[in-house]
Amino acid sequence: MGVILLKDITAIKSEIACSPKFFVIHEDSGYIVEVEPETYSGIQKIAEGKKTELTPEERVKLKELQDYLNQLPPLQLGYNEDYGFLLGGSINVSQACNFSCVYCYANKGTYTLEKPKLMDKESMKKAIDFLFDKAPFGVSIVFFGGEPLLNFPAIQEGVLYAEEKAKETKKPVFFSVTTNGYLLTPKVVDFLLSHPFNVIVSIDGPKEIHDHNRPFVDGSPTYDVVAKNLKYFVEEARKRGKLGKISVRATLLPEQLNRVYDVYHHLKTEFGVLNVGIEMATLSNNVVTKEHIDTYLDQLRKIAIEEIETFGELKTVVYVKFKQIIQDVYRGRVSSFHCGAGKGSVTIDVNGNIYPCHRFVSMKDFKLSHIDNFEWEHLKRFELQKYNFLNHPPCKDCWLRFYCHDFCFYENITYTGKGFIPPALKCYYAKESFKIGLWLYSRLWDEYGEEFEKALEKAVPIPSSDPERNTAPNMEREVGEPEEVKSETITATN
Repeated sequence: MGVILLKDITAIKSEIACSPKFFVIHEDSGYIVEVEPETYSGIQKIAEGKKTELTPEERVKLKELQDYLNQLPPLQLGYNEDYGFLLGGSINVSQACNFSCVYCYANKGTYTLEKPKLMDKESMKKAIDFLFDKAPFGVSIVFFGGEPLLNFPAIQEGVLYAEEKAKETKKPVFFSVTTNGYLLTPKVVDFLLSHPFNVIVSIDGPKEIHDHNRPFVDGSPTYDVVAKNLKYFVEEARKRGKLGKISVRATLLPEQLNRVYDVYHHLKTEFGVLNVGIEMATLSNNVVTKEHIDTYLDQLRKIAIEEIETFGELKTVVYVKFKQIIQDVYRGRVSSFHCGAGKGSVTIDVNGNIYPCHRFVSMKDFKLSHIDNFEWEHLKRFELQKYNFLNHPPCKDCWLRFYCHDFCFYENITYTGKGFIPPALKCYYAKESFKIGLWLYSRLWDEYGEEFEKALEKAVPIPSSDPERNTAPNMEREVGEPEEVKSETITATN
């Protein structure tokens, strides 16, 4: 899959199953445009210093491309240095867990606490008051853990309290919860479906993978209970027209990446969910190799092919990463910031301490403040937020920078020791998986045309497995649609 870099454009070739697709990312506007093979070959010749070898057809295609790009509105994207609002945050209602996952970064859910602890209801209300006070437009609240449903009574009271606050302040409120699914009883399911929740259920199935990765605290298997609960949840959500509010997320070890497609297909067909995410566990450095990543990418290509086969029936793309790429490209959504951690959102632990995000909880160097004495200046203690896609290598020189969703301050520290320097393999994965998403986007247009466009128009925000992705600051630009160009030579993918 080739990439050609010129002064103001990046040309990309993406090929799966002997079906090549060609695209251009326009530096000045941020738009991604699909082009024909002759356009790509012409750009390639120019990049190689062979402009005199351009064929007449290539010259025509390049002229048509340039004329189209000249119509696109210029990209005006800065990085807001002000700290004066939040869009919400995650609340660690439980720093305890009933599972003992093999890849857990949070010390079995306690985040280094000597004893597991649940947030009391009064602290919950104080955290909610804090978020409402700091969020001027609306409030996104993520209930997190540990396993948050271990503290379900506090969640219930917190939701009802927040909804009353929303009425008083006229600020809309939305909720998310990430759960291992073991405690998804009918009572819990009814409550979650009766309120504005996005729900992320962690399940690494099929059974043999899940039970290896996510055993109970005593080492016993958990798949059967989680699967039973998830099936009930999905059926109830379907009845109420809320199936799109459920996302399932699998986390796999490097040696399990050859099963990515099997996991995706199992979760999609066994449970009938419409949002499936699969991520690689964050482990110590040098554990993941390029061979692991290439295996992962090969599995994603299989998933992309299945997405084409099932779109006609499901009317949606199921794999969350591809869904995100497709929506971003279609709507012209670009961004200059890495993520909302410590800027548009924060995490509040069981004791009321404030951290940039859930990954940094209990790390003393990243404690920003406490809800009792918070000041906006405290957010600047998370110095990593001064880095963005525009001001530091390798990001500022990367063709994917405006569309990247794979940058994580915490993971960077784990793998490179520097929060603003991503590991090379993560960058490689981000670029190659994005190319697969572009290929899928084009093939869905080929196969489904207007039906695909209708699905894009009514698409809703995707439940994210990352709390900070649900509460990132609105610093993206949505450009207006350029005058549509209808021709056989170029198709605007925005």
